[in-house]
Amino acid sequence: MAKRILQFIIIFLLALIVFGTFPINSEAAKDKTSIEVKSRMLEGGKVPVIIILKNQSSFSNISNENNIISLKNHVSASQKSLLGLLEDEKLKGNADRIKPFWIVNAIALNASPQLIEKLAKNDDVEYLELDSRYNIKEEYRIEVSSGQIANATYGLKQINATKVWEFGIDGSGINVSVIDTGINSSHPDIAGRVINWVDFVGGKSLPYDDNGHGTHVAGTVGGNGIGGITTGVAPNVSLFGVKVLDGYGIGSESNIIDGIQWSIENKARIISMSLGSDQTWTTPTCDIDNYAMSMAVNNAVSAGIVVVAAAGNDASGVSSPGCIENVTVAGAVDSNNAIAYFSGRGAAMADHGVVAPGVGVTSLNYLTNGYIQHSGTSMATPHVAGTFALLLEAAQKKGVIISPDQAKNILRNTSVDLGVTGRDNIYGAGLIDSLESVNGFVLPGRGYINGTVLDNVTKKGIANAIVVTNTSIMATTNGTGFYSLSLMEGSYVITATVDPEYYPTSSGIISVLGNSTSVQDVELARKPIGVISGRVTNST
Repeated sequence: MAKRILQFIIIFLLALIVFGTFPINSEAAKDKTSIEVKSRMLEGGKVPVIIILKNQSSFSNISNENNIISLKNHVSASQKSLLGLLEDEKLKGNADRIKPFWIVNAIALNASPQLIEKLAKNDDVEYLELDSRYNIKEEYRIEVSSGQIANATYGLKQINATKVWEFGIDGSGINVSVIDTGINSSHPDIAGRVINWVDFVGGKSLPYDDNGHGTHVAGTVGGNGIGGITTGVAPNVSLFGVKVLDGYGIGSESNIIDGIQWSIENKARIISMSLGSDQTWTTPTCDIDNYAMSMAVNNAVSAGIVVVAAAGNDASGVSSPGCIENVTVAGAVDSNNAIAYFSGRGAAMADHGVVAPGVGVTSLNYLTNGYIQHSGTSMATPHVAGTFALLLEAAQKKGVIISPDQAKNILRNTSVDLGVTGRDNIYGAGLIDSLESVNGFVLPGRGYINGTVLDNVTKKGIANAIVVTNTSIMATTNGTGFYSLSLMEGSYVITATVDPEYYPTSSGIISVLGNSTSVQDVELARKPIGVISGRVTNST
């Protein structure tokens, strides 16, 4: 007890010193500095922070031809004054590791408490958040001999990936960026297919992996079985190695944002992130709590990149970035399609999640050039990323470029429903099915209904509207109100719903022809708003 009292007194006195010297109770600091940053300020020394600037921009409101150039120019002008201030503070010893971003108008750095207080009062600064720690999402590992499993792993058969290969679809021409601990590019099952590399941890110019997690993940995306076991969902895919996590599987949010930014510049089609935060969320989305990360993800999706992330290995919720709305979040099931005890769950799974094999998954061993089993939502994630690679290639072979929203809707609508009927907090839309996801492009008789859900007065698109057909197929509108449904040939009626703000509205009959697109916008009328007043009294 005496020890606890002494600890409390020390913390209290330290708080008095910090709060007295640096006026954290100012309105500017209260409004702009996160609780996590304030807590770290009490420890003394520099704090890793991300400065979010007010003047944001995105891919959705600038010209498509010059997205990256336009964003860079916008951010460079916006950050010029603040970067000058930070360089001055660096000379004074108050800042180091200054890292500006263009994918989101933000700057990461280590800052002293004095500097944080100064930044909180700066008119250009919107918010100061902690540069949080992220880590790999695996549970355990088991050595596997090459003779234990014949050819393809159970997971590939479980999601019907092997049946897709029979159509000549194997991920060829699709770039998947594996943001992780690195990749051992000399492993025979991926040799020659790690076509691009960057190291945000050690700055090394050649691919390597000092943990093994990233190599295992890359093998599940694209291992071709040269060494004896076919581990990859898309065994001819091209891989980008993006090292953002160290040898312990730990890294910073700013490094991950750097990895996303680099992936956009280098024309990745898919980003796979088998990593997550320690904190979890039970809400449908967590964008508001992860501003910098969500802006980076959202701009990547707007740039045409499909983003996949792990649900996390804490069943109390879903970790970031998996809980961000525009991500496809991956939970883990075993070989019997039962949810793994560790798989993250919550409303984010129902909102934008699927499940994939994640228990005892065999993939590449970075040390022996052989194989090893790992478990975790880290292992489920590359199954999803690999399936997206098959889907994008199948569409590409038909001369169709599908958007990330379309790809996400196709994958979720073709998943096998598990658990309670419909999309739920545990299994999301269900177990991914690689064959069903590509059927619209390898078999005749499938088309699209595309459109926008609009407010009938303002004519503006409505985000997060639920669009359902008279079948089980459904979609959710993106931030501009756009939706896309992949359907077999036939006649359909679609209904758009936004509860409780709008009245549900149905379309007339829409005909869908194979390999064609029908356009159907839906306008919703807003429900009137009234006031209920009264008085609560004691009935006794």
